[in-house]
Amino acid sequence: MHNKILFFVGWLFLLTLPFHAVSQQDYPNHQQLSDHLQQMARNHPDIINLKSLTKTYGGKDIWLVTIGRGTVTERPAITIVGGVSGDRIAGTELATQFIEKLVARASNDRNISALLDSITFYVLPDMSPDAREQYFAPLQYERFGNAKPADLDRDGKVGEDPYNDLNNDGMITLMRIKDPTGNWMKHPADERVMVKAQPEKGERGQYLVFSEGIDNDKDGQFNEDGEEGVFFNKNFSFKYPAFTRGAGEHPMSEKESRAIADFLFEAKNVFAVISFGPANNLSEPLRYNERDASGRIPTGWLEEDIKINQMVSLAYNQHMKGNKLPGDNDNNGQELPEEHDTEYDIDTDETKSSPPDNRPLSERLDLSNGKGIPGSDGDFFQWAYFHYGRFSFSTPGWWIPATTDEAPGSRGSRNGNRAANQDSNPELEFLRWAERENINDVFVPWTPISHPDFPGKEAEVGGIKPFVKKNPPYELTETLATKHLEFVLSLASKRPVTEIMNVNTESLGNNLFRITVDVVNRGSFPTVSQLGQRNRWVQKTVVRITPTENQQLISGKMIEVVDVINAQSSLERSWLVRGKGNLTIRAGAESTGFSEVSVSL
Repeated sequence: MHNKILFFVGWLFLLTLPFHAVSQQDYPNHQQLSDHLQQMARNHPDIINLKSLTKTYGGKDIWLVTIGRGTVTERPAITIVGGVSGDRIAGTELATQFIEKLVARASNDRNISALLDSITFYVLPDMSPDAREQYFAPLQYERFGNAKPADLDRDGKVGEDPYNDLNNDGMITLMRIKDPTGNWMKHPADERVMVKAQPEKGERGQYLVFSEGIDNDKDGQFNEDGEEGVFFNKNFSFKYPAFTRGAGEHPMSEKESRAIADFLFEAKNVFAVISFGPANNLSEPLRYNERDASGRIPTGWLEEDIKINQMVSLAYNQHMKGNKLPGDNDNNGQELPEEHDTEYDIDTDETKSSPPDNRPLSERLDLSNGKGIPGSDGDFFQWAYFHYGRFSFSTPGWWIPATTDEAPGSRGSRNGNRAANQDSNPELEFLRWAERENINDVFVPWTPISHPDFPGKEAEVGGIKPFVKKNPPYELTETLATKHLEFVLSLASKRPVTEIMNVNTESLGNNLFRITVDVVNRGSFPTVSQLGQRNRWVQKTVVRITPTENQQLISGKMIEVVDVINAQSSLERSWLVRGKGNLTIRAGAESTGFSEVSVSL
């Protein structure tokens, strides 16, 4: 009996621990995610509200987590979105851990607790649950589409050319076929990696390269029409890529895209959207393009909004930066571990190397100054800016840190010497990084197979495993989530805040009074983005004076809509009122909060 009591008490203790502290060793599947969100909502009913916006065709909930106290819809809000692309499973984890870490901090930090009285966080952890679940399926491949049946190759048939696991390892990688007509070759620096030959440099292709599979419908393509349906990140209305694979029948045709759009259009208090996806304007801001920005329908960020992007990008890089080691050299903003801080000694023909850095990878992780990646047609990141009218920030959350044993000037060079490893090749960079960090099990060795579509030809299956190049080892998510939490909190501290200040009343005689106030934006963001000023769905600042029945407004607007109040700026408003008594002045918007003063005349 004593042992049973101890066992029961032990289980109660485990249930009180944070989800990730108990047993999680790998990314959670959708059911585990749902259980965790429901548990957090039960544990923190005062600050968390959990709601399912819809269910996907695969029967999975699209969860919305609202964090805040009081009237959450009338305070500035930040929306955080994970699962923008089904192959970026880490984004869902970072969004989920943001919730977990924020509520934990709110329990112990008075400043964070007070913050939740003045700002709202909307978190949608996974917008592609059908696609993300492929990571946990018996056959693993990077999937983008939901569970809705779709004719991806537009041949009038559905699902007739699915993925085929030819080497029975439970993963879809690549296959290479030796063929003199092919335009692929082995990389001179690492034969595991396949690259396209450059005839202008004397290179000759020797291989055909395809996704691992069989051409079931005999159209010359492989795996082009499997189980997956419409891609969440291709189904939005800005620059919608009509008639392309995964885009859907029309913009917003899917339950997932409609659900988030319907919610956000109702969420008038959102001033910024942060998404974890392929686009990246955080580690490197977008650049102003006057031609794109000045068109009748802008397709590039407007100039004032670019300045905000630059400010936010600077803050992001500060939070993503790793700890600088003694003796490190600066390499395009990347702080390099000492073990690879090498130089070549011409006199002795020997390589000098600094002592190895034995700290855990999570402690020396530096993701500052990563490569900027603009959005793609029909994606969520661009829609949130151009059609929703809010500041939209996107990051993959993690990318391959720059390797430190590259030749000088090699990173970013497309025309370098491959044999000397001076070309920019993502696969090569990833394999080198994994080897440096002792991260194993990321590559399937090339294995000979007999392929029915290429009889008599040398065929092999192999390559980098699915998901590993786009998502960090799970053990790194704790550090990454902490860095992103701190960044989001810094962004929240810069939110636009409307306040009425310097209230002055002046008696002009004959029962007439002049009232003057300053309407101030105390934040580092403008009250509305420059593009948002042109968007009817963005709530602008409203200044309203409400006299009593015994008072008469002689001059000045009773209700005025202000296009924008810039960051840390103010505007002065004045009214003439006849009649004594009390009146109120109210200014603000849902995305900046409201300020109200009572004036006695």
